[in-house]
Amino acid sequence: MSDLDLLQLCGVSKHFGSFTAVDEVSLTVRAGARHAIIGPNGAGKSTLFGLISGTLTTSTGTITLDGRDVTRLPVHRRVGLGTAATFQHSSLFMRETVLENVLLAALLRTGAGAGTGLGGWRKVSARAEALARARTLLERVGLPDRHDLAAAALSHGERRQLEVAVALATEPRLLLMDEPAAGMSPAETQRLTELIAALPDEVTVLLVEHDLDMVFELADTVTVMHLGRHLTTGTPDQVRASAEVQQAYLGTTTEVSS
Repeated sequence: MSDLDLLQLCGVSKHFGSFTAVDEVSLTVRAGARHAIIGPNGAGKSTLFGLISGTLTTSTGTITLDGRDVTRLPVHRRVGLGTAATFQHSSLFMRETVLENVLLAALLRTGAGAGTGLGGWRKVSARAEALARARTLLERVGLPDRHDLAAAALSHGERRQLEVAVALATEPRLLLMDEPAAGMSPAETQRLTELIAALPDEVTVLLVEHDLDMVFELADTVTVMHLGRHLTTGTPDQVRASAEVQQAYLGTTTEVSS
C-alpha cells in the first residue's frame, strides 16, 4: 500500500452459507479519488459496500484504511477513523429538522452529544460553533433555506443532499455512497453529481452506482464487478472500451454508452 492509497482490500470474500456473494476481491482506492464500483445486477456490489462500511463482516480477506486493519471493526469505530456512508435507504431522523440532523452528526463526531440523547441534544446544539458548521454544510449541499423543515418534508433528491451534509459533518476522509442516484429524476441526479464533484480533495469518494451517465461524468476510476469477482479497474475510457465489460453487461462487444 503506497502513501497515496487510502483504502485497500486484499482477498475479501463474503459467504452466505454455500453462496459466495463476494469472491476474493482485491482493490485499492487512491486518496482523493472519485472511485465508482459498477456491475450488472447480482455482481456483488452492495455486498462489497457493506463489507467496506462495516455493516457486514468479511468471511475472508483484509480491509485496510490508511494502513490500519479495520476488517473486524464495527461501523462506529470506522466512523471514528474517518469513514462515513450514505445508503440506498435513508437513515435520517425524519421527525427532526434538517439542521438538527446535521448537528447530531457533528456532535457525535466530537463526542459533545454523548449521553444526551435527542432530548438533550437541542441544548447542546445551541453552541455557536456547531451551529455555524451545520449551516455551512447545508449551504454547501444546496439546502440553505431548509434548516427548519422536518427531514420528512424534503423531496427525495433533497433528502439525498441532506444525507451528504450529515456524512460530511463527521469530517470523513472516506465517503462511501451506495446507489446515491437511486429513485432520482435526471435533474436531481445532475445536482447530486455536481455536489459530489465539488467536494474537497481531502474527501475520497467511493460509490456504488447503476447510473452509468453519473459514473462516467463523475468518476476518475471505475471498478467493474461480475458474479462477485473483480473484473477490471481503469479510467472511464478504458472501462467503456473493455470487451470484458461489454460481455459482462450486454453479452456483446459494442462500446458501453456513457
